[in-house]
Amino acid sequence: MSMALRNTLHQLGRVTRATGQRAARGLDTAWPSDVAVALDASDWRPDEDDDYCPRCGVSAGPGSVTANGCSFCRGKRQPWDRVTRLSAYAEPMDGWVKAMKFGGQWSWSRWMGGQLAARVGEPIDPARVLVTPVPMHWARRWRRGFNQAHLIALSLAKHRGWRCAQLFRRTRHTHPQTAVVHSDRQANVRDSVAAHPVDLDGWQVILVDDVKTTGATAGLCCRLLRTHGARSIQLAVGAVADPLSVKAKTQRAD
Repeated sequence: MSMALRNTLHQLGRVTRATGQRAARGLDTAWPSDVAVALDASDWRPDEDDDYCPRCGVSAGPGSVTANGCSFCRGKRQPWDRVTRLSAYAEPMDGWVKAMKFGGQWSWSRWMGGQLAARVGEPIDPARVLVTPVPMHWARRWRRGFNQAHLIALSLAKHRGWRCAQLFRRTRHTHPQTAVVHSDRQANVRDSVAAHPVDLDGWQVILVDDVKTTGATAGLCCRLLRTHGARSIQLAVGAVADPLSVKAKTQRAD
């Protein structure tokens, strides 16, 4: 590793740890049992590899995924190399994500990070793995008090002993993707993210977010990672919001 890259990662990592510690301070004492109680009351289990498509992350039935993806993503170029998720964005996961983001139950972020750490697989080179969160605009972070993707990324990195750094920053405020019609979502996030100057040549990057909806923001981050030399990119998320067409197929199968 070059000295310049080492110094850059050190500075970014130091800021990442400091902000994460401030945001997460008092989590276990403030919300000691929310996660445990919810899990005890649920029969939830994390998805297996054949429960979803590793190219796009949407739910898939047995035998419906090939090397080229599923019926939803087949023939479409993906900006990442693979997706790892815990579940679809449906009960009970959707309630847990909302409790984390809007109910102040930040401990869910540590739990999600630990769950993802057990499922992202083994890296090509353990010494050249970097975990980074999808960024949040400072105004939204100020209102919420934290970036949940950042806290999940910190937890994942801590469980695996990998570096974690905030490689991106938001250049402008955007509407939440869930509040934007599907046809406008790419335009909503266009040019809204910039990357800090860093040489990622030869590095495996794990990009972390709480929920993947259309993947527009994550895709923008991945394209920036590619321009900075990332060797491979894995998108690790708590949940994936299945497209309506996939939801309809799933409901008919049930």
